[in-house]
Amino acid sequence: MAASANVLYEFGPFQLDPPERLLLCDGQPVSLTPKAFDLLLALVDHSGHLVEKEELLKTVWPGAFVEEGNLAVTISLLRKALNDDRGHHRYIETVSKRGYRFVAEVKRRDDSALAISPGNTSEIASLSPTLRHVGVTTRPPVRSLDRRKTFFVALAAIAFMALISTTAFLIDRRNAPPTTAQFAAIHSVAILPFQTFGSNSPDRYLGLGMADAVITKLANTGKIIVRPTTAIQQYAGAGQSPQQVGREQAVDAVLEGRIQRDGDRVRMTVQLIRVEDGQQLWADTFDRRFTNIFALEDALSEMATQSLRLELTGEESRKFTKRPTEDPDAYDDYMKGRYFWNKRTESALKKGLDYFREAIKLDSNFAQAYVGVADSYATLGLYSVLRPEEAFTRAKDAAMRALQMDDSLPEAHAAMGFIHFYYDWDKSASGTEFQRALSENPHDAMAHSWYAESLAAKGQYSEAIAEAESALHDDPLSLIVSSNAGWTFALAGRYDQSTETLKKGIDIDPEFPRTHFRLAEVYEARGQYELAMPEFEKAVKLSGGDPYYEASKGHAYAVSGNSSKAHGILRELLWRAQRQYVPPYAIALIYAGLGDQDQAFHWLQSAVEDKSTSMVFLRTDPEMASLHSDPRFSHYSVLVDF
Repeated sequence: MAASANVLYEFGPFQLDPPERLLLCDGQPVSLTPKAFDLLLALVDHSGHLVEKEELLKTVWPGAFVEEGNLAVTISLLRKALNDDRGHHRYIETVSKRGYRFVAEVKRRDDSALAISPGNTSEIASLSPTLRHVGVTTRPPVRSLDRRKTFFVALAAIAFMALISTTAFLIDRRNAPPTTAQFAAIHSVAILPFQTFGSNSPDRYLGLGMADAVITKLANTGKIIVRPTTAIQQYAGAGQSPQQVGREQAVDAVLEGRIQRDGDRVRMTVQLIRVEDGQQLWADTFDRRFTNIFALEDALSEMATQSLRLELTGEESRKFTKRPTEDPDAYDDYMKGRYFWNKRTESALKKGLDYFREAIKLDSNFAQAYVGVADSYATLGLYSVLRPEEAFTRAKDAAMRALQMDDSLPEAHAAMGFIHFYYDWDKSASGTEFQRALSENPHDAMAHSWYAESLAAKGQYSEAIAEAESALHDDPLSLIVSSNAGWTFALAGRYDQSTETLKKGIDIDPEFPRTHFRLAEVYEARGQYELAMPEFEKAVKLSGGDPYYEASKGHAYAVSGNSSKAHGILRELLWRAQRQYVPPYAIALIYAGLGDQDQAFHWLQSAVEDKSTSMVFLRTDPEMASLHSDPRFSHYSVLVDF
C-alpha cells in the first residue's frame, strides 16, 4: 500500500503529505499519531475502494499481534481529526464486518510541481504557508544591508543570548527531579503493554501478559486507580504516544516499558510519564539473568510501585506479591481466554472457555482460571446461547471452586454476584457479593457495572447511576461497560445521558452489537421509532440474529403500529424455539407489544420456570410497562423478588 514518494493528496480542506508525514487543514498541521497517519495514508491511497480489515492490520501494524479493537480506536481518532460527522461520514465509511472505504474525492498531484526555479517568486510567495510545513523555504529579494548591518548584528546577538538563557532555564526545570507534590497528584494510571524485543521473546502475548500482571497487583493494593487490561490491550503494537493514550484513558500518568532479551539475559526499561505535560516523573533500567516469566513480573511490579511511590501495609504487600499461578503456560492460556471473553460473541466466548479449561488442566489450583470458566458460562447464559439452568449451574460451580481456593479474589465475588442477580434472583446475596468484590478492589469496572444493573433492576436509581458512573470512570473505553451504563441510565429515565454514553461506545467500535441494541431501546422508549429501527437492524445483523434482539425489534414494530411485521418476527421466533433455545421472555415481549396480555403472561410463566435472565428487569423494563396495570403483574414481580 505504499504511496508514491512524490505524491501529495488533497481532499476537502485537507492536504496529506506522505514524504513529510504531515496532514494539513487549510494550511495548518493536524496532530496525528504515527499509526493514525499510516492508516489514513493506506485508506487515501485506495480511495473509493474497500480496504479489508486484515489488510489494514498487516499494513499499519506489520508483524505485531493486534486485535480489531486497535483498528476501530484508530479509525475513531481519525474521524475526530477529520471532523467526520457521526451521522454522515464524509471521509471514512465503515463496511460492516469487512473493512473501511475512503469516500471523499481525492486529488493526487506530483510534488515536483513545487520545485523552485528562477523567476517564480510570486507563485512561491502565494504557496509559502504550505511550503513552510513541507520543508521548503522561500527567500525574499536580496537587499543591501550596509546601512543597517550593525543594528541587525546587535539585535541578533541579543536574541541569541536570550535564547541561550531561556533554553538553559527550561533545561534546568526539565531536569529537576519531580517533587513529592507532583507524585501526590497522580491518582490514576494506565499500564501500557510492554514492548518486547529479541528473537527469544517467549511469545506474542508476553508484553500484554506482563502489563496484566502489573495491573492486577497495583489494583489489588487499592491505592490508585488502574485502568484494567481490557482497556489497554488495544494499544499492543499501536505505536501511540503515552500522552495520547493517557488522554484517551483519562488518567494522570502512563507507565510504559521495554523488555529486551538476549540469550539468558534480560534488560527492562520502564518510565512513568505525566499526561498533563509529558514530563518523565521516573525512569529506571536494570539487567538480570532470565529465570522465568514470574520473576520478570515481580520485578516490573516492584518498579511500578517505586515509580508511583506507593506505601503498602503488610496485608497490601501480601496481595501484591501473590502470584495467581506458578505455571507460565497456564497463565498464558488464561490471558488468551480473557482476550476472547472480552469480545462477547458466541464463537469467542466458547473459544475463551476452552482456553480457561486448558489453564485449569495445567494448574488445577488456578483460581482465576475458574473465574474465567464461571464468567464464560454466565455470559453464554445471559446471551441465550445456552439455557439458563445449564449455563448458570456450571458457572456457579466454577465460581464456588475459585472462592474455596481464594476467598479474597474480587473477580470471584463479582462472578458470584452476577449469578445471584441473573439466575438466583436473590437481590440480597447479589448485593453482598458485589460489595465484597468492590471492597477487595474498589476500581473493578465490571463489578461496578454489574452492581449498577442490579440496583437499577430494584429501582434504586440514585445508587445505580453512581455505580454506572464509577464503572465508566474506571474503564471509559470498555464497550460492555458503556452499553451497561447506557441501559442503567435509561432505566433511571436519564435518556439524554444514556444516548450520549451509547453513542460514544459506537464511536469506539461501531460493530459491537449490544451498544446498538441498547441505543435502539432508548429510542423506542422515547417514541423515536424512525431512529430505533435502524439500530435494531444493526444489532440483529451484527449479533448473527440474537433472538432477544429480534424480539425487541418485533416489540418496536408492534407499538409503532406495524403489527404485520411484529407477527412475522413472532412466527419466526416460535419456529426457532422448536429447534434452538429462545428465551420465553422474548416471546412475551412481542405479545406485550401487540396488546395480547393473556399470551404475554402465559409466556412470562414459562420465563419464570425457565429462569430467563431478563425477568430481573420485569418491573423496570419500559417494554413491559403495558402489563403493569394488569392484576397478574404483581404475582410475577413478587416471584422474581426484584
